[in-house]
Amino acid sequence: MIRYSQCPACGAKVHFRASTTLLMVCEYCQSTLLRNDINLENLGKMAELLPDRSLLQIGSSGIYLGDGFTVIGRLQFQHESGLWNSWHLLFDHGKTGWLSEASGNYSLSFQVNEGLPDLPRERFVPDLSVPVNGQRMSVIRVETAKCIAGQGELSAAVPVGHTLHFVELAVAQTYASLEFDGAKPTLYLGQAVELTALHLQNLRDLEQSAIQISSRQLQCPACGGNLNFRLQQAQTITCPHCATVLDSRNDKLAILLKQSNKLQQLNRLPIPLGSIGRFERATFTVIGYLRRSTRASGLLHYWEEYLLHHPGYGFRWLVCSQGHWNLLKPILKPPSISKGYTGDTIAMLEGKTYRHFANYKAKIDRVAGEFYWRIKVEDSASLEDYIAPPYLLIKELQGKEINWSQGEYLQPEQVNDAFEGKLLLTPPKGVFANQPCPYEPSVDAWLKNTLLFVVLVIVLQCWFVFESRQEVVFSKVMEVSAVDSSDWSNYRTLNPESANLESEPFEIHSNHGNVVIDIDGNLDNSWLFSSISLVNLQNGLTYSSSREISDYSGYDGGEYWRENDSHTNVVFSAVPPGRYQLQVEAESERSYGSVNARKTQYLRVIANVPLWQNFWFVLIFLLIGPALFYHFRHHFEQQRWAESDHPMNNT
Repeated sequence: MIRYSQCPACGAKVHFRASTTLLMVCEYCQSTLLRNDINLENLGKMAELLPDRSLLQIGSSGIYLGDGFTVIGRLQFQHESGLWNSWHLLFDHGKTGWLSEASGNYSLSFQVNEGLPDLPRERFVPDLSVPVNGQRMSVIRVETAKCIAGQGELSAAVPVGHTLHFVELAVAQTYASLEFDGAKPTLYLGQAVELTALHLQNLRDLEQSAIQISSRQLQCPACGGNLNFRLQQAQTITCPHCATVLDSRNDKLAILLKQSNKLQQLNRLPIPLGSIGRFERATFTVIGYLRRSTRASGLLHYWEEYLLHHPGYGFRWLVCSQGHWNLLKPILKPPSISKGYTGDTIAMLEGKTYRHFANYKAKIDRVAGEFYWRIKVEDSASLEDYIAPPYLLIKELQGKEINWSQGEYLQPEQVNDAFEGKLLLTPPKGVFANQPCPYEPSVDAWLKNTLLFVVLVIVLQCWFVFESRQEVVFSKVMEVSAVDSSDWSNYRTLNPESANLESEPFEIHSNHGNVVIDIDGNLDNSWLFSSISLVNLQNGLTYSSSREISDYSGYDGGEYWRENDSHTNVVFSAVPPGRYQLQVEAESERSYGSVNARKTQYLRVIANVPLWQNFWFVLIFLLIGPALFYHFRHHFEQQRWAESDHPMNNT
């Protein structure tokens, strides 16, 4: 129920939407009105809000977890990283909450009166694990902010001009904020949100409001050149005329860093400041540029970072390292860090597993453009990279603040297309941390197709085996006699050096099946060579081949040895049905003085035999493709991890 009253300062009608409203800032005269049971008390003029480019305004509405809400007020804070808005929300069921907006990140939370950590403010440091409302949360930021002004309906006294201390914590989907304005903090509990998920309506018209907000135009104290601000709340700006880095938190600019010797390089950036690029279905403006460096193995490594801004989506970072590009988005909810089953450190975020890649320190080397925080000389930070190609997580620790960013690898063509093909980008060098493996899709595709064909080949082979009768159509023992040294008179009649066999005719009934001639010899320190022919008696079609068998044994130095190769076979494929005869010509060496000089071989003709050699050949052939791509992928991954803290050669 909306309650109406009259402003005691200007007489304008004011209305209260929330029953919990304690203060109201008159939208006509900016008087701060204290609400009591009967009247409104005028506490004086409210300080003016600093201009910003937030999409939200008093009267904006949306939906959160199925419950509608309306923006009824706001508090504006200023901290080292820029402006920070806390929007007061009234939900349809009467509950109130706060939507925090800072540097393009949003979190929606509600005041909680229990579960506060029993710890003094001085003990909170980044990465500290603290029990909050029944669960352990990690400290991600410890900062100080000054309340500048208020607007609309507020549920508590506005500490305008007061400096407050804040501790931000997070775990998984939960976000918490501790506000210290005395000994006991106030706890707000909620989660990080995306503006697009809130289904917002009645947003601010930035083009119309830009007419009312005069653009900041100042002069550089170093060279006197004019400065035009693209970012209204910029804390740092680089003079485009002399490359001096300036503190722009107020109109009295202070020099932070002189880099006039780098002016030529800063004026020839691959992506010029002010360029418009389209990412995430929105147009972002390039407002800042950093070059950062780190030292590894005695060598300096450089990369470039472009700061992008969109009024609704906030800030993004477009990062280039050796021609490799990533689009990074700041995130409020940190991943869950744990040890994997192999002992390596992993980060879990939104159901995706990221592997730890590297820890390193980075410092700012060059600066251009505008930034929402104050850049200091030789600013440095500790970074941790986690990868799940093509995605990337970066943890950055600087002072008392931890910032997480989530990135995705972009091809140079994608970056160029985002800027309508106006860029001249260098081709990438080497393999980057989260660069997608070009062989990954090929390996997966080959494995899927190979698996399909392997199953098909196995099914066909099983069918061939099931259908094959393996019928023995002929068998016989073929004997070859050797010479007897005691009787040389009948040498040529008793021991010919060769023997011939012509079998009785037999029928093969299989339709173009496989015929196997199986040979099993019985030899004693001898060999036997056979010329084999399978002759079709109806049309003279002949299949020919030859085989040799042997069996030798003896003693060497008192140890028995044997080389037995007395079994073999001959395969004739696609033999048509018909009446056949087996013809064999066998020959061997002369066995002088042997007690048993007889040599035999057992011959069998088996029709309709399934062949396993073809099966194994096809199977190996099918696996060649996946094996090659797996080899290439393994080599690619070796190159990727060579620059990490976990090179594959050491694992």
